[in-house]
Amino acid sequence: MSSAADQPHHSGALPPGQHWRDEPEIMHYGPVPPLRPDRWTFVLGGATADGLEHTFEWADLAALPRQDLVADMHCATRWSAAGLHWAGPRALDVIALAPPAPEVSSVLVFAEYGYAANVPLADLRRPTTLLATTLDGVPLTPERGAPMRLVIPHLYTWKGPKWVRGWNYLGAEDTDLGFWEQRGYHRRGHAWQEERYDYQGEHP
Repeated sequence: MSSAADQPHHSGALPPGQHWRDEPEIMHYGPVPPLRPDRWTFVLGGATADGLEHTFEWADLAALPRQDLVADMHCATRWSAAGLHWAGPRALDVIALAPPAPEVSSVLVFAEYGYAANVPLADLRRPTTLLATTLDGVPLTPERGAPMRLVIPHLYTWKGPKWVRGWNYLGAEDTDLGFWEQRGYHRRGHAWQEERYDYQGEHP
């Protein structure tokens, strides 16, 4: 029998405690940010291998290879949507633009209006983790996270911020927490292990 960690990103099966809905619900905290391509940047900082903060423009990320991905989406509020068609650069290829220092094991992904989420570096490095720019073959709408959102299929959706703008690599002494992690949610958020809340135990 396969473990929860081995579940595919599009399996037709539900993680524990979830129910299907026809399409993903539009959910976010705060307003929808305006699209301003001339001001858009993507920042990789924190404990980078070279100790520097790296800023990229839209053209830099658009030049990366695009990956197509069919994946289910799982929200910690207990709904799941099946077989969504995403496309965009892999997070793995973005990491290669400014790699982390050797001791880094987690990152703080940040988005518009101060939103952030803790994500293990190993999950960010999975080949199925995308910085998606399209959904079902069309560019993301502002409500869906345009121009770019992070998609990590095996984690709950709060770990994949809409309007993503970069991440900071966290060093061994860093204790930064994301928006929902500050409010008692799990540091990892693995949907198949039902990691919803911080009180559930140890974190990777």
